[in-house]
Amino acid sequence: MRLFLTLLAVFAIELCAGQTVHSQSVDLIELRARVAAYALRFITQFSDVVTEEEYDQRFTISKRKRQLKSDFMLVAYPGRKELVMMFRDVREVDGKPVRDKQDRITKLFLEPFNNAIRRAQDIQRDGLRHSVDNGRLMDPFAAITYLQAQYQGGFRFSLGDMAPSLGPDIREISLTPIPARGKLAKPARAWVSEATGQVVKTELRSGFGARAEITTTTFGVDPVLEIHVPLEMKDEIPRGNDDFIGTATYSNFRRFEVRTDAEVQVPDPSR
Repeated sequence: MRLFLTLLAVFAIELCAGQTVHSQSVDLIELRARVAAYALRFITQFSDVVTEEEYDQRFTISKRKRQLKSDFMLVAYPGRKELVMMFRDVREVDGKPVRDKQDRITKLFLEPFNNAIRRAQDIQRDGLRHSVDNGRLMDPFAAITYLQAQYQGGFRFSLGDMAPSLGPDIREISLTPIPARGKLAKPARAWVSEATGQVVKTELRSGFGARAEITTTTFGVDPVLEIHVPLEMKDEIPRGNDDFIGTATYSNFRRFEVRTDAEVQVPDPSR
C-alpha cells in the first residue's frame, strides 16, 4: 500500500510538472516585437530577389486549368526597405511563351527608379489577364506584411498552440483585424519561432467554416542566397461544387541590384 501511494504521488508530481510546462507561454508583447523584427529583416533581405514562380490553377469539377510561369519579386523603395511592391511578370501560359515578353525584368532595372516602379505596376496589372477565368493570383507575402511593426496596430494578436510538427519552438499566433484600423486586411495566422520570431508558415482566411477561402504559404532557407524565402503557396476557394485550387512553387532565387540614380550609365560597347 505504501509503495502504491508513493508511486501515485510521483505520478501526480510529474503530471503537475507536465501541466506547468504545457501552460507556460512566451510573453505576447515580446513575441510580437521579435516577429516584427524578423518580418522587417525578411522583407529587407528578399527585396530585389527574383524567383521563378510556377503557378498551377485548376477547378475540381470542370477541369478548367491554367499553368503560368513568371518572374516574381519584391521591389523596395530607395531608403525605405520596409516599403515594397509585389512584381509578377508572366513569361509562359500553358507552356507557351508570352508573345510580348522581352526580358522585361532586366530592362526594368536599367531604368531610373521612378520609371521602374511605374512600369512594374503596369506589368503587374498586365499579368492578371493571364489568370484562368474565375480564378485569382495571390500574394505569398501578404501575411508577412501584416507582421511588420507599422501594421501590427491594425490587428488584435492572440497566442495559439505549439506546433511541434513545424519545429520544436514553433507557436501559432492569430491576427484579427481591428475595425476601422485594418478594414482592408483579412484575418490571418502565422506559425513563428518563440526564440527568434522566424515565420515558417502563414495563412490568410476569408469567411468561416468549410466555405472559407484560405491561402497558405510555407517558408524555408534558400541554400544559395542563404536567406529565408517562400517555398509554396496554396490558395483554396470554395465555389459551389467546383472549387478553385491555386498552387505556386518558387525556385531559382537570384538577386538584382536596383538602380536608384537619375541617370543610367551606358557601358562602352567596344569594351
